[in-house]
Amino acid sequence: MKTSADSGMRKARFLHAMICCALLLLFVAAGASGSAASTAERRQSLTTVKIAVLPLEPTALGFYAKHRGFFREQGIDPQITVFADPTQIVAAVLSGEAHFSSFSTGGLAILKSRGAPIRLVAAGALYRTIAPTAALVAGPGKTITHARDLIGKRIAIDATNTIAHIALLKWLKRSGLSADDVRLSEIPFAQMLGPLGRGTVDAAVLPEPFLTQAIQRGARRIANTSNTVCSQDCLLTIWMSRRDVDAELAARFRNAIQAAAVWANEKKNDRASGAILARYAPIDAAVIEKMTRTRFSERLRPALAQPWIDVFAEFGVIPASFSAIDLVK
Repeated sequence: MKTSADSGMRKARFLHAMICCALLLLFVAAGASGSAASTAERRQSLTTVKIAVLPLEPTALGFYAKHRGFFREQGIDPQITVFADPTQIVAAVLSGEAHFSSFSTGGLAILKSRGAPIRLVAAGALYRTIAPTAALVAGPGKTITHARDLIGKRIAIDATNTIAHIALLKWLKRSGLSADDVRLSEIPFAQMLGPLGRGTVDAAVLPEPFLTQAIQRGARRIANTSNTVCSQDCLLTIWMSRRDVDAELAARFRNAIQAAAVWANEKKNDRASGAILARYAPIDAAVIEKMTRTRFSERLRPALAQPWIDVFAEFGVIPASFSAIDLVK
């Protein structure tokens, strides 16, 4: 027989269950609300960062970090501007128009030697002696095999005092020659293939993708001139900023760039990185598939820049060599 006491206990249990359910619902709702709030907060807290780059694979880590979400993971909203002229890159950083930019290691050495208020914040592309991404080539039909075959011949370089130019001078010097023994013509890389094919120039120093395109059109590799500078892997490009850029922001930027380097260095990602690269650089997909792909330094090691600093001093482009660690100061 049910008593009034049993009825009271049942009511108490029911009330307790209802209270527990209500608390659980409130907890779930609060958690969902908090999650939504934190997501919205993260979106609102993204820092807009302006980035200047050239449309070349050695500077492509910015593209990869954007499209693979590495910048967003570091709370960065990247605003990338592609410049055709390297001097525009420098002007953008010095003026504050860009927070960060890619640049050649030799170019950074020149800026530092002149007291420019910039510093190295992240590593970029590697020059790898086992898989060179640049070379000196002879034009189609040219019987040029050794350095001395180039005496009196016309060689195309992109500009004076660049990595391509100085590597060529170092290679000539090793064979007992100098710039006075050849004729140098300054032609942008993208415009070299025509003169090389027509015989207007006898040889050219070309990076990828132009190297692969030239070989496809009958040019022949003479030498990997940068091997005379880099006896082992060295830093071809870097990422720089003004010296007064916030250190915490620079660290987040570096983290994103390094994550992109790890991703891009995996051969299984070559197709995906090639598709991203093709969105920014005027390179045919078939050429990207054939060319030697750039690999990147996965962490900042300033010592990898030392060979270029030394050789730029050797040929008087900068007054004297200095320790690569000074690039980060």
